[in-house]
Amino acid sequence: MKIFLDEILYIESMKEYIRVNTKNKSLLTKFKLNQADELLNENNFLRIHRSFIVAKDKIEAFSATEVELGGKRLPIGRSYKELVLSVLEA
Repeated sequence: MKIFLDEILYIESMKEYIRVNTKNKSLLTKFKLNQADELLNENNFLRIHRSFIVAKDKIEAFSATEVELGGKRLPIGRSYKELVLSVLEA
């Protein structure tokens, strides 16, 4: 199944699988989040938590503890907080 990068809202880790979430569907695939992070790092994606990567341009709102996109609120991990806020506030 093909998913274009600009369709992805966020990617969620599920141990050795990841769930790729778009506006209309989600796809579960055997892939590690670290591998996805390496592939997507240069392409408008931001790691916000040990379990989540989000598309920066799809973020609707954010606070010091969470981001909101596609009507869903995702937590910002403590170790990612400084980087995430510096990127989003720029």
